[in-house]
Amino acid sequence: MPFANSKMIVPLISSALRRRNPVDREVIQNPERILLVKQSERLGNIVLMNSAISGLAAAFPDARIDLLLPAAFTEMMSNNKRLNKAIPIAKREFFYKPWTLAAVISSIRKNRYNVAINCSDVNSHSATEAAYTLLSGAKITAGWETSGRRVFDIEVKRYSDSVHATEMYLRLLSGVFGRQLEGNPYFEKNLHRPALAGNGVGINCGGRGSKRWPLKNFVDLGSMLTRTGMEVEFIVGPDERGLRPILQRNLPDKCRLLPEMPLARLMDVIGAFRVFVSSDTGPMHVAWCLGVPTIAVFTDSEVEKFRPLSPGSVAISAESDVSPESVLAHVLEAYALGEVPA
Repeated sequence: MPFANSKMIVPLISSALRRRNPVDREVIQNPERILLVKQSERLGNIVLMNSAISGLAAAFPDARIDLLLPAAFTEMMSNNKRLNKAIPIAKREFFYKPWTLAAVISSIRKNRYNVAINCSDVNSHSATEAAYTLLSGAKITAGWETSGRRVFDIEVKRYSDSVHATEMYLRLLSGVFGRQLEGNPYFEKNLHRPALAGNGVGINCGGRGSKRWPLKNFVDLGSMLTRTGMEVEFIVGPDERGLRPILQRNLPDKCRLLPEMPLARLMDVIGAFRVFVSSDTGPMHVAWCLGVPTIAVFTDSEVEKFRPLSPGSVAISAESDVSPESVLAHVLEAYALGEVPA
């Protein structure tokens, strides 16, 4: 999908001003310093970078790999030990402190990256990511190909077939470096937890717009689970604060509604659940990337691209109505399995 013309102004100017040299194949074959640029404000899109980071680390074990990302997700991605550094960008701050942008770019350029890669979604290019990539000072810039004028030194051909988002980023990096990369999507911090992490089932009631399964369904599911003797804890994120008082009034007996918490703490909480239930949201991706069996209800998004991959996980397409009873069956099956990757 091409950039909107107005959004392309900064990247095109940056590209035009940048001296373009022939791609040094030695640098691509043996990069020492790699910068990945990901500026999505959606939690799930950041978490899904894990496989790409893992694949790079396996292919280039001596390379320094840094990730430029929104400040809100820095602490979370620091749990990916394959990264050398997660570099925070406080984008909103630039509007009232524009001089800080120059300071950030200057700091990034001092790292003298061999390769900087714009890690946009294949179908939704980001002009912001393109600008950071081009301004990074890297010897070689790379990203998906765009319509019209060439932007990066290396441009990877886009594809149209349906693959998981983790594979999307691996395809991008494989195209950049000219070799097939394979990666692990899991955070290392939970890979060695006990096979049975606990008795709790987490239910995340969040979700953006039409992607959210109705709150009543989550409540009914919680009630059914407690009747089986399970411990059930509900999660409502900051983007769904309006649901909190409604859920509090209708909270099933023996269920808990957890308070809002920082993302790092939320990771610890989610990682301790035996099963996690959610719509297609950021916390859903956090859960399965922590190895937690995850039951994901998809009401308005691409199941094949965003389904959870951890053992015991199930993606339920809700193109037609999905009842709490049908979701319950999957939860009980995953709960009985109770295993995570070792």
